[in-house]
Amino acid sequence: MSGISIKIDDTTIMATLSRIRLHLGDMTPALHDIGEIVKSSVKHNFSAQGRPKKWPASKRARDEGGQTLSDTARLRNSFTVAVSNNSVAVGTNVVYARVHHFGAKKGSFGTFPVTVKAHKRKGSPVKAHQRSVKLPWGNIPARPFMMLQDEDKVEINAALNDYLLGDIKN
Repeated sequence: MSGISIKIDDTTIMATLSRIRLHLGDMTPALHDIGEIVKSSVKHNFSAQGRPKKWPASKRARDEGGQTLSDTARLRNSFTVAVSNNSVAVGTNVVYARVHHFGAKKGSFGTFPVTVKAHKRKGSPVKAHQRSVKLPWGNIPARPFMMLQDEDKVEINAALNDYLLGDIKN
């Protein structure tokens, strides 16, 4: 009988797939790397004062030459990474983070009673009293800092590739 016989040696391919399957069982190392990439990108957003679009400058930044959202660096330095075997979360527990990321309109949190202590105004005494104030006191523009950039996505893909295929020898 005449004909053509082709034998495919898939040993290397099967070994590669087997290794990938083992790595998929615990993605913790790759997810930790991804979390650190995201955290680093968020910090870079602060130092760049917004990316890809610059944030509106705060009054302090305009008047005193400081940086917007960086008076004490509390928010910028508060980001943490939490990893499990199939998820990663990057976030902050700073209460005002959401307002600064998304912005808020004057009074959008409602009106609250405030006790004003007795004091002097221009030399004249003012008695202690109650008054209502709107919160926030003024408009707070959105300054989105939890933003991934295109280069971050490339770096994340590389981290996944390195984890899944990095120790496989051709």
